Amino acid sequence: MVDIVYKQPVKELLQIGTYFKEKVIVLVENEIDEQVAKKKEFIPCYLVDEKTDLNKIKKKKKAVFGGSVKKNEFAVRIKADFLIQPSNDKQFFDLGLAKKLFDNNTTVVLMLEELLEKNSFERHLYWKNYLEVVRYCNKKQTNFLVASGCKDPFNLKHSKIRECFAQMLGLKKDLIKKSFILK
Repeated sequence: MVDIVYKQPVKELLQIGTYFKEKVIVLVENEIDEQVAKKKEFIPCYLVDEKTDLNKIKKKKKAVFGGSVKKNEFAVRIKADFLIQPSNDKQFFDLGLAKKLFDNNTTVVLMLEELLEKNSFERHLYWKNYLEVVRYCNKKQTNFLVASGCKDPFNLKHSKIRECFAQMLGLKKDLIKKSFILK
């Protein structure tokens, strides 16, 4: 099982992460963070955007925060390993994008904490849009992962909770098992 987290104190994360016995991918932005993550047996993944020098991180795992057509297409263009939050309260995901992500072996990621932090109206819009995202991922067999996505290590969600959430969104069981295993 695998989970993705963002900007957490490594010492606290180590204590909590071993409790769940999962591989934890930590989004990093520089080589220092990468070394700390590796030293603590986490999997570093570079959080990149249009300004990032991709030549420095050619062979490393890359993640892109989506949420707009431009950012989602950037993830496709660089063949990112993870496209995080490709949709938010607006829909920026379609069948063509799902196909391109499948071809690139990119995993679409819903950060659970971001969804839970929203007010009820915004949460409704996220939910509606992610039902569509999952429908497209199911059609094209694109990997889809529900991650904790938290900034506080005490907000990590157990893999069973994240799997159930993926099921509630309508993700097929075979895709759930495939997506929750580290590639």
